[in-house]
Amino acid sequence: MSRFVALTKRELLAYFYAPVPYLVMFVFLFITWSVVQMSLAGRQARTDFLPVFETLTFILLFLIPLLTMNTVAEERSRNTLETLLTAPVTDWQVIVSKWLGTFIYYTVMIAPTLIYWPVFKVLGQDKAPLDPGPMASAYVGALLLGGLYIAIGVFWSSLTENGLLSAFLAFCTMILMMVFQVIPWFRDSAPEWMRNATEFVSQQAHFESFLHGKIAMFDVGYFVMMTVLFLFLSVRSLESRKWR
Repeated sequence: MSRFVALTKRELLAYFYAPVPYLVMFVFLFITWSVVQMSLAGRQARTDFLPVFETLTFILLFLIPLLTMNTVAEERSRNTLETLLTAPVTDWQVIVSKWLGTFIYYTVMIAPTLIYWPVFKVLGQDKAPLDPGPMASAYVGALLLGGLYIAIGVFWSSLTENGLLSAFLAFCTMILMMVFQVIPWFRDSAPEWMRNATEFVSQQAHFESFLHGKIAMFDVGYFVMMTVLFLFLSVRSLESRKWR
């Protein structure tokens, strides 16, 4: 366990000593604040920041791959992966520590948005009271969504030495999973079993339920299952080096 903690700490600290994670955090906070500003300035001014969460799946499509692109790819390009894997740690510990280190940084990245909560609570005193239920469930959904995206990014980073290529492939995978939900003609013309299957695969369909204040075990199970699946594929990618 101490080795796993040390690996996780190593991955987490790497984010605070590199410029790209700071840039990603700045862009994320800038976009979310801009969405909040537009929400307040609209004709029907809203005193909640659910619009931020409504666009979160699209914001993270571009930002998460930038955080994960070098998690394993950089180890390969620097020829330090073999050294790491010959240490007394398992492949699972290596992959999960990289996922967990990135996930903790992601949590730090979205934490400043909590300041919007008291701001909207004050602004909404003369309107409908701010319901904490949907806000809390939206944050749960945001954490689960981020965890899945990070797992996808780590998987593609484990397959290549090129960080930018892994970021692009992770982005394409997230888009592909989402596209079934946003192409009506495909879903309308497909058989019912296929519509159900494509809706299950789409992360957007599961994330939307959290925005309505619902924390359903079915949706939580989807994010956990898909995250574990991509982490498993990442471990298999590392194990494949033994077959070469």
